[in-house]
Amino acid sequence: MGRIGIAAIKLFSSLAIIWGVNVQSPAGAALAEQQGGRIQGRVSAVTAGARQAMSGVTVSLSGGWLQGRTLQTVSDADGQYSFGNLAAGDYTVTIELQGFERFEQKVMVPLEAVVDLNIELKPQALKEEVTVTAEADGIANGESSVPSVVTTQTLRNAPLVSERFQDALPLLPGVVRGPDGLLNLKGARASQSGILVSSLNVTDPVTGNPAIELPIEAVETVQVYTNPYSAEYGKFTGAITSIETRAGTNQWKYVITNILPRPRRRDGAIRGIESTTPRISFGGPLVKDRLFLFQSFEYRYVRTRVPSERLPELQSDTKLESFDTFTRLDYNINQLNRVTISFSVFPQKRDFYNLNSFNPQDATANFHQRGWFFALNEQAAFRKGSFLQSSFSVKQYDVDVFGNSGAPYVITPQGNTGGWFDRQNRASRRYEWLEVYNLPSWQWRGQHASKAGVNVSYTTFSGYDRSLPVRIQRADGTTSQVVEFVGSGTLARNNTEVSIFAQDKWTLNRRLTLDVGLRYDRDQIGEENNLAPRFGFAVLPTDSGRTILRGGFGVFYDKIPVGIGVFEDYQAYRVTTFAADGATIIDGPRQFRPVVEGRDFRNPRSLAWNLELDHEINPRLLARLGYAERRTTRDFLVDLEPSGGGDAQLVLSNGGDARYREFQITARYRFQEKQNLYLAYVRSQSAGDLNDFNSYFGNFRNPIIRPNEFGRQPFDAPNRLLFWGDLELPWDIRMSPVVDWRNGFPYSLLDEDQKFIGARNGGGRFPTFLSLDMQATKGVTIPFRGKKYKGRVGFKIFNITNHWNPRDVQQNIAAPDFGTFYNSVGRTFRAKFEFLKF
Repeated sequence: MGRIGIAAIKLFSSLAIIWGVNVQSPAGAALAEQQGGRIQGRVSAVTAGARQAMSGVTVSLSGGWLQGRTLQTVSDADGQYSFGNLAAGDYTVTIELQGFERFEQKVMVPLEAVVDLNIELKPQALKEEVTVTAEADGIANGESSVPSVVTTQTLRNAPLVSERFQDALPLLPGVVRGPDGLLNLKGARASQSGILVSSLNVTDPVTGNPAIELPIEAVETVQVYTNPYSAEYGKFTGAITSIETRAGTNQWKYVITNILPRPRRRDGAIRGIESTTPRISFGGPLVKDRLFLFQSFEYRYVRTRVPSERLPELQSDTKLESFDTFTRLDYNINQLNRVTISFSVFPQKRDFYNLNSFNPQDATANFHQRGWFFALNEQAAFRKGSFLQSSFSVKQYDVDVFGNSGAPYVITPQGNTGGWFDRQNRASRRYEWLEVYNLPSWQWRGQHASKAGVNVSYTTFSGYDRSLPVRIQRADGTTSQVVEFVGSGTLARNNTEVSIFAQDKWTLNRRLTLDVGLRYDRDQIGEENNLAPRFGFAVLPTDSGRTILRGGFGVFYDKIPVGIGVFEDYQAYRVTTFAADGATIIDGPRQFRPVVEGRDFRNPRSLAWNLELDHEINPRLLARLGYAERRTTRDFLVDLEPSGGGDAQLVLSNGGDARYREFQITARYRFQEKQNLYLAYVRSQSAGDLNDFNSYFGNFRNPIIRPNEFGRQPFDAPNRLLFWGDLELPWDIRMSPVVDWRNGFPYSLLDEDQKFIGARNGGGRFPTFLSLDMQATKGVTIPFRGKKYKGRVGFKIFNITNHWNPRDVQQNIAAPDFGTFYNSVGRTFRAKFEFLKF
């Protein structure tokens, strides 16, 4: 490349934006696979006195790395068009349409940026209005797997509780926030899915959970790939979330929001500040056409009340304090070389983290993290149309978990008392290097778009995990069991991971496109050579171009978190069981030594396939039918294996199994420009082995290990109906209603010895969940020092109907309040204010 190339990659522009922003019509030209930047927008014109979307319009793109070539796409039924797979550079967008003036505009695409360019065609003078239709371009660049996309517009307009990009993901069908507060994508645990920023892994190396925070203004788009058949995706068995960050442009822009604090009302009086969450973002050119900056800051201080009558009014708050920053610099070295540097910092303190109806503040854990992420990227385009993207990153993520009291931790049928028993201190760092080479398009029985890549990462981890004794107490106050933890709990492990992939998109003709790929993975912990073939297809079955059938099959291998690699260094588990008098020992002390079954680790593996049918019913109404299945094997489980003697084993094995099935129907109805309604129904089933590693050795330890069972996952919701809209009303008013209805999550029944009664997660379900939320804002003009600035003011309302949505249940049959539900958040109001130039 002439210099060390280091560049981030943004993966796959969507053929159809099915949820969150737009549903792409199959009648239009399908979008190219995104491997870099993207230019997208809407073509419209004023005809018969009203602005209307222009479908079937040929949009041309030239310049940049195309080196004399011209790309073309056709706007769909909504006027939407998009060019993906763009190296950074200066391009020209052109439209020549009979009856309208020629449109031509130069567009500068920063490295991996998404540039929105809406085009309004002007009728030619003295010409009659002409209606133009064009045959769709078919699925010449069709995608076998289409991501669900959340854009900046959705992040700004949707009613998001914490105004984080994670809050928007449950707007997607098949994504739910489980009872532990983590996101579950398509029936997978949080640790089974991957998250990428600039195509680089930002999960926690120790647990595998997502581990990054970004100010919401720093996020350009969030794409969720539930069945990504491109071989460049790996290290997951669930789904992939890919985040594109915002880049500066040739125009300075800024936004200031949430500058007003919210008072804390408790016990009939104002008692300090409940929250203050100011955010400031700005971006623009440091050197025009050469050097660009985007900067975002966010400070958060939030006290969140747990509305349970079991908690004292003034001791019912969790507390969050964080300071997140994101900086991005884009430098155009020349027409062929672009460099991006990005840096984010996200320290955070969460106190009383697991506060609920049965865990008072003294018995809860504090979770403090310190993290930063640095990425240096370069992109080099070559004369024949190929380009090389390289990425290098460093991610530091440190965690402390500790309690709020030194009193012994006691588990009773009524609830827990004492101080949190576990202490964790973790320091981890990941170095990652990624190279992806995109070959020039080539012909052999059709058109081929090929690429190959290599990814190498190196992780270091050190720390400790030490726990104090835990006592299990019966309803009459006698001791049932004492659990002790033996050993130093000192942990340390390094891990090297290597991946190689090759992928080809083969367009046989205008009706059929195939995706074929192969991925190789190996890591230092698993020490296995894993080959993962992928296959996908997209078919246009009719001449009308209004229907697309797509699907595929793939093998996926998950990462092995470093926390699993140090399992034998965790403290031993010593259990003493007492008779009914609470004093006579009937078993133990029995010590369970942590061991790995077979002394080897194997990467969890999933086999997944899906079919989707997209159909344009009419120019305003689009629908999708889809079915997907996934089976995961070789998952990591923990279980106790008693022996005839005093000592036994706490075994970590690869014996876990999980299954997920989903049927989905999705529709989008468009009233006018920027006025959409979305409706989705998902019927799903999520089951698996329940003693997964993270449930017992994750951020929050579970001291009670019972025999493993196969059953419903704790986040299983068989039926879910989701409705929302993003509407532009007169007087510059924007409204976004959201209706979320689903079955309640399952729960287990326990006896006074904390043993399961019947099948786990078979004791019943929480009441049906229903929430109607809405955000409404209005554009205003703000005078300041003789000048006028734009802003938006409005409000958010959550659970408008005040529906009973409890989050806690008394599941112990020995408790006086057995079967009672608690902790439902009622109707909640929030003000919203933005001071902006975006």
